[in-house]
Amino acid sequence: MSKKGKTKVAKKGTIKAALRNLTGVTTQMFIVITVVMAIFLGIIFVNVYNFYNVQFVTETYQMEIRKDVQTINKRLLLAVASNDKGVTEEQRSDLQERFPKIEGYFGTISKNLNNEELGKTLGENWDAFEAASYEMLDLVEKGDSKAALEYYNSTLNEVSETLADSLDETGSLAEAAAANKYRTILVFIGAALGILIVTTVVIISLNLKKSRALVKNIEEDLEILAKASEELANGNVHAQIDYEADNEIGKVAKQLKKALESMSYYIDEISKNMSTMAGGNFNIHFDRDFDGDFIDIQNAIESFSKDISESMTEIMEVSGMVSEGANQIAGAGQNLADTVTTQANIVDDLSVTVDNITDEISNNSSDATTISKEVEVVADNIVKGNQRMQDVVHAMDAISESSKQISNIIVTINEIADQTNLLSLNASIEAARAGEAGRGFAVVASEVSQLANQTVEAAQNTAELINASLRSVEEGMTIANDTASQLDAMVGQVQGIAEKVKTIADASNVQASSVRQMSSNIGEIASVGQNNAATSQESLALSYEMNEHANSLKELVQKFELRQ
Repeated sequence: MSKKGKTKVAKKGTIKAALRNLTGVTTQMFIVITVVMAIFLGIIFVNVYNFYNVQFVTETYQMEIRKDVQTINKRLLLAVASNDKGVTEEQRSDLQERFPKIEGYFGTISKNLNNEELGKTLGENWDAFEAASYEMLDLVEKGDSKAALEYYNSTLNEVSETLADSLDETGSLAEAAAANKYRTILVFIGAALGILIVTTVVIISLNLKKSRALVKNIEEDLEILAKASEELANGNVHAQIDYEADNEIGKVAKQLKKALESMSYYIDEISKNMSTMAGGNFNIHFDRDFDGDFIDIQNAIESFSKDISESMTEIMEVSGMVSEGANQIAGAGQNLADTVTTQANIVDDLSVTVDNITDEISNNSSDATTISKEVEVVADNIVKGNQRMQDVVHAMDAISESSKQISNIIVTINEIADQTNLLSLNASIEAARAGEAGRGFAVVASEVSQLANQTVEAAQNTAELINASLRSVEEGMTIANDTASQLDAMVGQVQGIAEKVKTIADASNVQASSVRQMSSNIGEIASVGQNNAATSQESLALSYEMNEHANSLKELVQKFELRQ
């Protein structure tokens, strides 16, 4: 058988390991990207936070400072305008709350703009504004509203303008810082997106490269298994897979190789045992038990071997019985043929004897007629007639003796018929034993039995006729004896004697007719005997032929080697 699919490949590392390696590389790159993105996001978050502080907090504080400066200026003017000590005290209390709150803003602004000089300048200008405000309130409290108003328009206004210029500078610096922070955020976002895109492309490229290499290796391994599977699909279970790989496909190939080896062994064993049985040897065995679905095939083959061996054994036994029965039938047929032949010979002898009796009876009838006609002529010769009467008496004795012999022959015929019936019964029994093969012989046995019954019936008819003849002979002898004893004294009664002689003639005619009927029956018996002889010869030939067939069947069966 062909051995295909030979491919030797030795590899290390499992597919799972390659996938883990690929996943590991991807995970490492993902971690790197995550760390880098976390750093960038941190930087962006810091810049966004700073941008918030610069853009929102600083601007808010600036606006609140401006607002408070305006409010303080209004309150100072209100105090001057009202010239009321209570109002002035109320304004002083408000200023005492506002100035400490605003002083905290300058440190935040300086920190947000990262400009300590600006914070210091703002603080100094605010302190100057605070001092000028309290100075103006002191003038209002003194009641010098004119001086307070002049102070407002000169000193306080200059301090306010200086503070406003510082706040304008703060706004400009805040806008520039916010713009820088915004640009920094955009740069870091763009850099993060670029790094993310580049890293993603690198990861995808590496994964594609490794994936293609992995898929190529898997395809090469699967191609080897596909070729082996194609060989198996084409019925070549002896295809060899010389493939080694420390991976999952290698495990599959190992299992497939093991399955092919098992299937090859199973098919070789099945082929070997089937060839052995095809050669006539049913005494088979398997070296080891099959596994899986092949167990049913092994059990079926062993069961078939066992069943065919048992059937062949039964056929041998039956053929032996048929041979033995055929021998017995042949013996019985030979005996029947011999018996029927003997019966035929006896019947032939009986036929000759009856013919003789018929001739004699015919002669007697002719003589009686002649005597009846010539009785008047021979009245004078009565003595001679007496002598002739004595001859008639002797003839009657001979007829009686012949009738007794015929009776003995009929007894012999009855015995032959009984023996024929017995042989027919034995033949029927043997035919029943032979079953279908003996059905024809059973018909032959039945015909033999019918012929035997006909023989018995004919013999009985013949016996009745012979008995009637014996009675007639006895009656004739009585008449003849009476006639002989009285012949001398009955010369004058010739006419009476003539009439009696006529009666004897009539009786002789009846007797002759009866004997002729008996001769015809004997002829039928002879014909039946010949048929019986032919049938027995045919039965004997059939029994010999059946014996030969039984022996031939036995010889054919003996050629097979059967399981014990």
